[in-house]
Parts: sequence; C-alpha cells; structure tokens
Amino acid sequence: MTDLTPSPVANGDHLADPLEFAAALSRSFAQTQDINATVREALSQIVRLLKVEAGAIFLLDEAQASLVCRAAVGPVDITGLTVPTGHGIVGRAVAEDRIQVVEHAYEDRAFFAEADKKTGFVTRSILCAPMGVAHTVIGAVEVLNKHDGKPFNAEDQSLLRVMAASAALAINNARMADRLVAQERLQREVELAAEIQRHLLPEEDDSGSPICGLVRPILEVSGDFYDHFNLPDGTIAFAIGDVSGKGLNASLLMAKAAGLFRCLGKTVRDPSRLMSILNREVCETVSRGMFVTMVAGLYDPSTGRLRFANAGHLPPLLRRPGKNSTIMPADAPPLGIVASAKYVTEEVSLDGAQFILCTDGVTEFRFGDEELGTEGLDVLFSMSRGKPIRERLSAVVEELERAGWRSRDDLTLLVIDDGLAAAAWERHAEKERGAPETSDFLFGLSFPADPKRLRLIRPAIRAAAEACGFDDMETDDVLLAAGEAIENIIVHAYAGTRKGEIALAVHRMADGLMLRIRDFAPNVDPAKIAPRDLDDVRPGGLGTHFIRAVMDDASFIPLPDGEGNLLELVKRKR
Repeated sequence: MTDLTPSPVANGDHLADPLEFAAALSRSFAQTQDINATVREALSQIVRLLKVEAGAIFLLDEAQASLVCRAAVGPVDITGLTVPTGHGIVGRAVAEDRIQVVEHAYEDRAFFAEADKKTGFVTRSILCAPMGVAHTVIGAVEVLNKHDGKPFNAEDQSLLRVMAASAALAINNARMADRLVAQERLQREVELAAEIQRHLLPEEDDSGSPICGLVRPILEVSGDFYDHFNLPDGTIAFAIGDVSGKGLNASLLMAKAAGLFRCLGKTVRDPSRLMSILNREVCETVSRGMFVTMVAGLYDPSTGRLRFANAGHLPPLLRRPGKNSTIMPADAPPLGIVASAKYVTEEVSLDGAQFILCTDGVTEFRFGDEELGTEGLDVLFSMSRGKPIRERLSAVVEELERAGWRSRDDLTLLVIDDGLAAAAWERHAEKERGAPETSDFLFGLSFPADPKRLRLIRPAIRAAAEACGFDDMETDDVLLAAGEAIENIIVHAYAGTRKGEIALAVHRMADGLMLRIRDFAPNVDPAKIAPRDLDDVRPGGLGTHFIRAVMDDASFIPLPDGEGNLLELVKRKR
C-alpha cells in the first residue's frame, strides 16, 4: 500500500499540503483491491493529520435510508454503527451537503449522544464533511476532539474538505470496479448457462427427419425448450415447454424440466401419466409463482399416429392438406401449480398433416397493435409450403423479422410433418381446380372474412409476386387488386359479418402470376358488379374498376358444386 504519511512543512507545525495527501490517498486506492483496508488507513492518516482523538467514515446504504460506519479510528471502534438518514451531525452534513462545525457537541440538539452512552467516549467538538461525487452525496467523514482542546478552525475545515473529496472519489471508483467484476462474473455464468442449454437441445440434421425444432431466445438464456428423440420401436418422443419468467431462474427450471422429460420419456409411454409424474416432480422443488407449460407425446412415423398431453400450453396447430387448419385446445393446468392435477392423452391420426407446436413468444409477436396469433402462424407456414422442415422454420422466423415484427418473449417452434399424403393431395387438388397446365401452385390458405387478416396475407402475396419476377410497381398492382377483391368479399358477399371463410390459391405462370380467390357466400351475378364509369361520382363501385385497371384479367370461374364464387386474377410480366 502507498505510504500515506505526508512530509512535514517547513515550520513543522503541520504536516503535508492537503493536495499532497490527496494524491497519496488516490495512489493508495489505485494500488489495492481491499477498499475497506484503504479506507481505514486513509481515515487513520486524517486523524493524525488533524491531530484529533477519533474519526469515522459513514456511507449511505443502498436504500439511502441509513448511514453506516464503514471505518473508525480512536479509543472505541464504532464500525457498523447505523444512523438513520437525517439524524445526528453526520446525517445533517449529508442532508445539507455542507460541512458541519460543532464546538460543544452536547449543546447541539442534532448530536447523537447514544453513541457516547454505548461506548463511554466523551465527544466535545465535531468536524464533519460530506463526501460526494458529481453532485451526489455518498456519505461523510467525521472527526472528534482536537488534542489541544481548541475548536476546529478554517484550516481544519479546508483540509478535511479536500480529504473527504479524495476519499469519495476513490470509494466511488472502487464501487464501480466491484460492479464491473460482478458483471463480468455474472456474464461468464450466463454464457455457461447458455452453453449448457444449447447442449440440452437435440441435434437437428437435414436427413429428412419428420420432426424439427428451433429456439430464438430474447436473452442469452431461455426459459423455452424443446426435445425429441427416437425410441427403440421407431416412435419419436417429443416435447415443448415454456417456463414462466425470464433470466437465470427460468433457465434453471427449464433445465430441470428438460432433463426430467429426457429421462422419463424413454420409459413412460403414456403421455398423460408422463405429465402427471413431471408435474409432481416440479411441484416439489419449484419456487413460488413459477410454473412450466408443456406439451409432450409420441409420434409413430410409420402410421402417422400421434398421442400427446397438454399441460397448460398453447394449443397445437394441426394443418391438414386440403382442409382448414384445426386448433387443439386443452384445459389441464401447467406443471408446478397443483400436485394432484390430472392430464388427458389426446390421439390424432396425422394422415399427411403438420402438427405445429410453439411458445407464446411466437403468437404474441406484434406488428403495431396486432398480435400474430395462431391464424397468422398458419399463414406463414402456408408461405413456406414444399420446403424441408428446417428451411420452413427458418423461413417463418425470417419473414417475421423482415416484416418488422417485435418479440417480447423467447421464440420456440417444433414441427412434426407427417407428409404421407400431402404431395399426392396437392396434385389431385390442382387437377380438380382445373388450374392451367402451364402454372405451378405456389401456396394456398384459408382465413376468416376479417379485414385484419389482410395484414398477414399481404406478405405472402408480395413474396409470391417477387418470386415470379415482378418489379416493385407490378407487385404493388397485385397487392392492390388482391386487397380490393378480398375487401369486396368481406363487405358485400359476407356483409361484414366476419363469419365467412375466404380461400386463396396463388399460382406461378410462365408469363406471370395467377390468384384464385374463393368465398362460400351466395352466388353473385358478374354483370351486376361490373365497374361503373369514373365520371359517375357517387360512393362505391370503384374497387372493381381498380382491379381491372391493374390486372391483365379478372373473371369469375364457374364452380362445379355451385357453392360460392371463384374470382381469378391474372397479372402478366411486362
């Protein structure tokens, strides 16, 4: 430690220049990591320099509610003594941010006499200076009773003020250094936790596996997890989970839940029984207020048979080829809330369907004031039709990021793609729809007759137009026509009730793009919705005009079953 003993001045009556002492104090703080030892040594030298009987350094606690003695020099050690903020001479110095000079301690009503009573020390006079950094007071230095019995003078005040400023700066720097060390230690722990979590996830490959997952944590560690592994009989055990909360606590509970599933899922073949066991284990150790939502089950690729149990998780999305998607809700509570909770095994035959699981970080993605929701997720998966699972998952996330969606939570997806009949159905469906032989089916989707759905559908149409080689202006034309057509269906065909369904099929043509938009409302007479003259100034009727203006062809196609209406829009490249 740096020697804090100052050199004497010429006349020998006083010790060093206060600035010299301050420099030595700063060097001491810079050369030691023991801030408490340095504070004690500095205080000892202040006591020597001012020739006083005792001294103490008080610092505000984190709550700013009390002043705590962190170092004391004198016949009595008062280290640890706590004085409420605003009490005593020390409290007054801090509150007023002004040096305090008290010639007769017991005549000052603010004097904290209890300390003398407890220690037996007799305080006669007091000099107390606040310690502050950047206009923020952090504590005070107090010295008591000059050896010569004289009152503290202006020179004493000046010296103590300099020492207090130097001590405050050094203490503040030491605190910042301690915080940096703590942050670095925490960062290393977080990085280790993140690495452990990555090792808990299954290794994904591109070998054509029917199951694949993806995690995007909003922080370095995640409370989400998924897992899947093959069993000896060829079935695949799978699970997805979401732990309440974020940060290290959530990641630790996630690791426990994932580990339990990996262990128990290899022997317990009934999903409801597995979930009950997991629930009891989590209930025994979970912290108050924490829980785990989870879906776990078994999938047989040879038959398409899937069995699962849901513990308070988001309902799975079942996307069947040629049919509307289905949401499969469950009423059982999450793991870790009620030890006696009962869970039910659900069974479904996929027959070529996609079984999609996600955490609420996906469905709660926001664009403006609108959430993606399960229906929006369904649309995004429609856009990535025909791609391998891994590419499909990446495409969904990329589309969210490209569209500017914001996440408030970890994002996790797990998809099981049965694929037994999807390709065959698509070929059959295209033949039944009578699509031109020169066209390639890009994607199809169905959605409620709700204007809000347009926000989710437009990115899919834009991507299709760009894939067909249209420039920005041509793409905007396609979006305008599709939007007007769908809005006409909502407003006129379904009378704005939002109870009907709309089906959209998008085809790539050799020279452009074709959209087929179908509703299931009563048949319309095309002659009655012909565009009126632009000179006819009155509300309504211009949507059809705009559609025909920007598209090369817009016509109604007769339907064999006679149900609903089918509008075909064609846009050719220039």
